[in-house]
Amino acid sequence: MLNLKLIKKLGLKQMIKILSIFSILFIYACSNTSPKNVKTSDAQKVTSIEYGFIKSSSPVKIKGESNWVGATAGAMIGGLLGTQVCGEEEIIGTKCQDIAVVYGTIGGAAIGTVAQAMLGNHDGFQYIVDIDNADKDSAFVQGDKNPLENGQRVVIIYGNDIRVMPYEE
Repeated sequence: MLNLKLIKKLGLKQMIKILSIFSILFIYACSNTSPKNVKTSDAQKVTSIEYGFIKSSSPVKIKGESNWVGATAGAMIGGLLGTQVCGEEEIIGTKCQDIAVVYGTIGGAAIGTVAQAMLGNHDGFQYIVDIDNADKDSAFVQGDKNPLENGQRVVIIYGNDIRVMPYEE
């Protein structure tokens, strides 16, 4: 549980703001699919590549997904808010505040899950690529603000994630 002295020193509202901002930034940082962002796990690794040409590009909406991060952040904030309800009153032999913490944690987890999914929604493009020396074309989806041009030469980089990047010979 959070240190009550720290909560009293900062004030509950300020603590909730700090947790909320941190949670939103962390969730948003985890939801980006731009080909220019590379994960640490992709650094200093040998990856395979292929070359090709963009045959077509279509705009797509990439739907966000949720995981434990949004639920955990929401549960923490909801539980913290629950500690500020009712005081020492009792309902059916149970301290009202305990009930509020439980419901606040559950509700916060649900809201955190939905918020994370909504923050992950963004625009992207689906590319059909004519890969050199391949019998079939391949399709790739990635987030970006501007599409690669039809007919543009590209390099496809295979790693933990696949990236399609412009290539100049």
